[in-house]
Amino acid sequence: MENETKIVGRCPLCGGKVVKTCKGYRCENNTGEAPKCGLFINGVIGNRKMADHEIAELLSQRRIMLDGFASKEWKSFPTVLVLNADGSVSMESRVAVCPRCGGEIRVGTKAFNCSNYRQEDAKCEFVIWRNICGHLLTEKEVHEICENGITTEEIELYGDDGHIYRKRLGLSPDKLKVIKV
Repeated sequence: MENETKIVGRCPLCGGKVVKTCKGYRCENNTGEAPKCGLFINGVIGNRKMADHEIAELLSQRRIMLDGFASKEWKSFPTVLVLNADGSVSMESRVAVCPRCGGEIRVGTKAFNCSNYRQEDAKCEFVIWRNICGHLLTEKEVHEICENGITTEEIELYGDDGHIYRKRLGLSPDKLKVIKV
């Protein structure tokens, strides 16, 4: 048991095994005098401890939207982690293009908002709430709504009385809000 390693996924750069270490997650080929691979992902990103399943999703999907990051002042924020082609990880708040004005849709604590919401000359009030009828929207669903006007799959939603129903989410005709279709 003392020489056991925890494998969390495959390296998207070289195909090697990614193992958990004391400082984070490293490709098995990123060791020794002349490492063949440069993949290393810190175990703490943005003052947030990463879970093994989150790293596994980042390795396989190259992107993952997560809550609970904190600035140096300990202000909490959500973001999308992106695994870059060189093996580095970056934070990106942009998740889609605004269907109303072409601005950037960014992930926020309670909603996905257009980056032009504070622009005095071209204010855009487009918003997608993160929680719609008990369903937390994914980055993929927000992207589908903004790019295609509707989600590809029906989503499980909850009524006020607790009954479960399935609908797709789409843009209203005036592109001001998200409606159930």
